[in-house]
Amino acid sequence: MNPPTPTPVGDWPIYNCHIHTFTRKHTPKNFIKWVLADADQGRINWARIPIYLLFVFLYFGLLVVLASFTVSLSTASGTLSLLGYSFVLLFQAVLVIPIVLLVVVLAALGVILLLQWIIDLLLKMRSVSQSAETDNQLTELKNKVVQGRRRVIRSDLLMDLLVRINPASNDIFERTARFLKIAEQPSQGDVFRQVEMQYPEKTTVFVVLPMDMTFMNMGELETPIERQHEELLTLANAFQGQIVPFYAADPRHEDIVERVKKNLVPGRFRGIKIYPNLGYRPDDPNLMDVYKLCLKGSYPVLTHCSPGGIWRYGVSKQERRANSDPENYRRILETKGYRDLKLCLAHFGGAEEWVKHLKGRARGDEEEAWVRTIYDMIASGKYPNLYTDISYTVFTPKVEGLYVDLVDYLRVLLTNDRVRRRVLFGSDYYMVERESLSEKEVSLLLRSRLGEDLYKQIAYTNPREFLGIETDAPVAKTMRKRKSTPSRPRPNATRKRL
Repeated sequence: MNPPTPTPVGDWPIYNCHIHTFTRKHTPKNFIKWVLADADQGRINWARIPIYLLFVFLYFGLLVVLASFTVSLSTASGTLSLLGYSFVLLFQAVLVIPIVLLVVVLAALGVILLLQWIIDLLLKMRSVSQSAETDNQLTELKNKVVQGRRRVIRSDLLMDLLVRINPASNDIFERTARFLKIAEQPSQGDVFRQVEMQYPEKTTVFVVLPMDMTFMNMGELETPIERQHEELLTLANAFQGQIVPFYAADPRHEDIVERVKKNLVPGRFRGIKIYPNLGYRPDDPNLMDVYKLCLKGSYPVLTHCSPGGIWRYGVSKQERRANSDPENYRRILETKGYRDLKLCLAHFGGAEEWVKHLKGRARGDEEEAWVRTIYDMIASGKYPNLYTDISYTVFTPKVEGLYVDLVDYLRVLLTNDRVRRRVLFGSDYYMVERESLSEKEVSLLLRSRLGEDLYKQIAYTNPREFLGIETDAPVAKTMRKRKSTPSRPRPNATRKRL
């Protein structure tokens, strides 16, 4: 199994072993339920709604009382009444500010939606007027350009407004807007181009991991997982040499073993992705059979291994931790016949677990931080094909309350020879678009702080071993010619090297 290798231009290629290209159409219809869910319970906390309603009732009740009190004070005489009137009037004005802001925001959104409707109508009229043209190919190209501009206008108007109305000092609205903009892209190809432009041109390999949200308990998918897989294969074929596609295996599909058997073949998928947070255990009998197929063909398995991330609606934080606990994989690897399974525990436990460890060691019955568990498993040498990646985890290098930088902690972890040879570079794009540092910034930060040798180890040498590419295999001097893609062309003038 040898995924094609892109050509470096005077340098070795970077391997980003963890990105996503799914779009909103690959998520459940009722995904908003997950957005509104309480993280601990894993579902919307309906018990809080009466409390919120009570606060709203008290808020407007207080406004009514203050208005009545203001009227009575305005008719009274005396210095105290005048001072009281001024104070109550000021207090009332402060309480009214949230309502005024809400009205302004809703009005602005209404105007933007109206402008958007007018723009869409004008573009539609223009598109209809062009239908009489005889050159069908030219017309089709123009229509694609119009559609692209319309998407940009829609996104910028709505999302940029969210950025500008943020009353807080942080950039949470900006990051959320950026995340939603990517999710609204029409295809996986459009998403892929967003991340590709942040790395050296044509010389970076991306392991693309699909997300199977079929069983999230939030309605059907607009685009079934198998179609998402086929879209990914088409994308990988178009960007030959830059994309290594993995197959999302959820054991709740009754025929998952047969599906995997058909797809883990040359020319299709290069590995398996599992995501226990979505409501299953990694030692599910169906997955154990999938692992046998991976062992037989030397295919790698990459699994989500941090408490955070997306989860099945209704699954509590406690249950999610139980599903994704790295100790599950110790038991799997120690099962007879599974010791040599090539397995990557993504996120190295997650930033939450890194911070937990850095703030102190576990004591008594406390659970050991996952970063330490994974580190010990790899450092022990008992599991020869056990890997981890740093995707998402180092995208918040400086954590409030810690004097230690997470990138510096990574350097310490990499001082162990076994661990250094089993850590992969990954970013978890586009999930990391919710963070303050960009894809490009983190890659540059790591390359600068780790030094060229360590960075090359985790971003080139280790990934090639994980993917089954011979480390001594020569890299071609010229990039394979890409096949044409159905999506819009990329202007080279706007591309920059890392």
